[in-house]
Amino acid sequence: MAIKKLHILIIASLIYLTSPISSFAQQAWTTSDYQKALWMTTRFYGGNRSGDNNWLLYNHLPAGVPAAQTGLSFMADADAATSLSGGWHDCGDHVKFGQTGFYAAYMLLKGYAEFPTGYGDKYTFDYAGYKAVNTALGWSYEGTAHDPNCIPDILEEVKHATDYFIKITPNTTTFYYEVGNGNYDHQQWVTSVKMQTLAVNQGGDVRPFCKNPADAGMASFCGATLALMSRMYAPYDPVYAALCLTHAQYAYSYASAHPGAVGDCVGGFYGANGNWQNAWAILLAEMYWATGTASYQTTAFALTTSGTGAANVSPNIGWSFDYINNGELGLYVLAQLGHPTATASFNTRMTNHWLAAGSRNAASVYTAYGTWGRLRYNGNAAFLVALYSKLNNNTTAAVLNLVYADVDYIMGKNSSKRSYIVGYTPAAGGPFVSPQYPHHRNVYLRDDNPALLANNLTIPANNAQFGALVGGQRDGTYNDDRTDYANSEVCIDYNAGLVGALGFINSRIAPVTLSCASCKKPSLGSDLTTCSITLPTTLNANTGAPGGSISYRWYTWNGT
Repeated sequence: MAIKKLHILIIASLIYLTSPISSFAQQAWTTSDYQKALWMTTRFYGGNRSGDNNWLLYNHLPAGVPAAQTGLSFMADADAATSLSGGWHDCGDHVKFGQTGFYAAYMLLKGYAEFPTGYGDKYTFDYAGYKAVNTALGWSYEGTAHDPNCIPDILEEVKHATDYFIKITPNTTTFYYEVGNGNYDHQQWVTSVKMQTLAVNQGGDVRPFCKNPADAGMASFCGATLALMSRMYAPYDPVYAALCLTHAQYAYSYASAHPGAVGDCVGGFYGANGNWQNAWAILLAEMYWATGTASYQTTAFALTTSGTGAANVSPNIGWSFDYINNGELGLYVLAQLGHPTATASFNTRMTNHWLAAGSRNAASVYTAYGTWGRLRYNGNAAFLVALYSKLNNNTTAAVLNLVYADVDYIMGKNSSKRSYIVGYTPAAGGPFVSPQYPHHRNVYLRDDNPALLANNLTIPANNAQFGALVGGQRDGTYNDDRTDYANSEVCIDYNAGLVGALGFINSRIAPVTLSCASCKKPSLGSDLTTCSITLPTTLNANTGAPGGSISYRWYTWNGT
């Protein structure tokens, strides 16, 4: 990446400041508790990776599976010569659904874009440090196997998604949005490593896929994530960033030609986006920020001035915020662009619903809407209030305490001292409990298809700090039963808002600053100047560690 005089750019790593900048009355836990919760809920996405580099599965080899497929899942996902491998499994199953996948990736990346100093760097894309130790302590937050590589962990996790998004947007007229069949997938309780070897009607290879829907909502979230990644990843790999932008433009072209929204293509697991214009506005805003092309902004602004019908960007007032109802986020990006109507609409919706006492209980915990996967709405509520705080520069206790109310409840501030994050409990003030039997196939590493009613499965020690948010309840209770799907299942869209809210909290109480202190610094030797473009030149860099590597960024010297 990196011919005349050579200029080497060393990209900084991330470390935490040793003292918090501020704290607020309702903050229930220590700085380390919030940092650990963010690390766990972020790394959860690595446990839902399809393809390779899934940390739950990395050395898992079930009986009857070829050794070459150790730890791998559905690498054969494809449409003829077009590879569809990678991406995230949706929940506790192994299907890749577009409705939740594109939305979750954008939510995660938007949280980082808004609150970048909240996110740390403890591991590499392939979890090399943890693998090298390979003990329960080595895979834990408390262990010493962390292996920072100068890239925030949140970007490592989203990159696995954007690698997949690049594959499924091969050109301006093709868009893949689902891989796998939910009905087939639910036939056996086995890991994805094992399932890929079963019959197709039991979830095995080669899995069915769906493409080219009459849908702009999913394509918009896909393109928005790629456009935003092109900005966020540019400091680390400008070539990859440019590739993301190219495929964001493909997704934009597809979305613009397919107004409308559809649900999943089989099984009825997920419905269509209630107002696809919300996602379309988000894509337009991200394309404008990524390219500077004014027409994207002009088109986005027209969405807020075209009347009171479906063409407007707006939330469904009778529902909460999630993968099919995301008007608040559409209004937020338009407000960021400076549109006064969108700004007023966003603030009104926040004041009348998300900040309102009528939407919360006596402890200020969000209680409006949601029966299946309830606590995703609490994480989303906290994230939206964090966005409201930033947009209006409102850091009053009345606002900030609402973020803490939902996040602290999820982490264990409730009548049962119950954490709803698998494997997480606060360090002091307990004893606390956390879910032991989440509805998730891969976390248990079981391939014997145990009876569904059996609730005695044990999570292996290396997988204990899973970091998944269960559906949960809002009264401190919990039915710790893997068959109670509405209560115990975990999903990629559940964690997304919570990760953003934790990023906001950490950006305030323990902001991250750039430093190379924790990086492997190369020994580059003396400056090299050559006046011949034909002279062979070899650069040798010593990282000081076996197997280490260095990336170079090259610049042409203009002679001055």
